[in-house]
Amino acid sequence: MTTFEAIEPDAAFAELARLNLSDQSLTETLRQVGELAKRVVPGVDEASVTVINNDRPKTMVFTSPLAVQLDERQYESGFGPCLDAASTGATIILDHRADQPLYPEFTHAALRAGVTHTAAVALLVPYRTAGALNLYSARDEPFSDEAVTFAERFAGYAAFAVSNADHLDSAEELARQLQEAMRSRAVIEQAKGILMARHQISADDAFRRLATLSQNTNTRLRELAARVVADPGRSA
Repeated sequence: MTTFEAIEPDAAFAELARLNLSDQSLTETLRQVGELAKRVVPGVDEASVTVINNDRPKTMVFTSPLAVQLDERQYESGFGPCLDAASTGATIILDHRADQPLYPEFTHAALRAGVTHTAAVALLVPYRTAGALNLYSARDEPFSDEAVTFAERFAGYAAFAVSNADHLDSAEELARQLQEAMRSRAVIEQAKGILMARHQISADDAFRRLATLSQNTNTRLRELAARVVADPGRSA
């Protein structure tokens, strides 16, 4: 795994704020975001950034071949934390050593590569696109609550930086994608609420039910959630 010198959180946010967005491409901006995430978010060994364009995911930047390989494994199967984080706006935390993994195929690939924990944090960029900041760890300890909170804060700063990068393929199309992502997040939250009330379960367990059924039925998470909201009596 590649190594970057760690820096303090405040210094990372200051570096994000100093990005010279007018003189560099969106890819270069994202590269700096990925490298900063690896250096500053506690427990991270590798990082990557997934961007969704025309419903097709692509890893724009990565800190090692391992990160992009794990991303692409998700793209191939159509299921994984970075895809669901990007489409729902949720933060997804995985311990790949759990007895009942949420994404079995991805988990097996991660463990074979020596990755024990994954965090996928939604990266919603106004007037651009929806994506995710993907964080991988090969350590025994899971991501702490403080690390997750910090990663979400970092993603917010990063999204603001990226939103000001002057590189657009189609502003109108990318704005549409962002709006679609926000609608998806809303309907998934509604579906989770329905399942929480019906089964008296937590929000995490409700999301797990949706994600598992999504994979078992080969149905996109947002489409499945829409069905639950449209027909609250359906089984899920």
